[in-house]
Amino acid sequence: MIKTIKFDPNGEDLKVVFTFEGLIVASYAFTLWEANSNNQLLYEKGNNQNPDDDSYAIPPPVINSDGRLIQLRTEFKALDPDNVKQYTITAEVFQGDKSLGKDQDTGDNTGKSQGSLIFILLSKQ
Repeated sequence: MIKTIKFDPNGEDLKVVFTFEGLIVASYAFTLWEANSNNQLLYEKGNNQNPDDDSYAIPPPVINSDGRLIQLRTEFKALDPDNVKQYTITAEVFQGDKSLGKDQDTGDNTGKSQGSLIFILLSKQ
C-alpha cells in the first residue's frame, strides 16, 4: 500500500528525512518520481554509517510536488540480531519544520541481508 501525505501547495518547501533504527548497517537509494511519469527528478544514494544528513529537499515550486512519488529502497544487515530484535526504517516528509507524516517499515532482525521498500505519494491539500 502506498501512503499518501498531503501538503500545502502555497506553503514552505518540502523535504524528506530517512532514519534507521535497530542497530543496523544500511545503504539506500532514494528516487523522487515525477507525477504520472517514469521520469526521475532525483536519485540519491546514501548509508547510515557516516555523519552526513539523510535528508533531501524536494525541488520547488511546492505546487509541482502534487502527485510526485517518493521511493526509498534500503538494503541492511543487523549488527547484533541476538540482542536487538527489531528494526525500523522511516521516511518522514516535512514542510518547513513541520512534520506532515511518515511511513515506516518495521520487522524482525534476522542477522542476514534484508531489504525494505517504502513509497509515499505527495498530494496537495
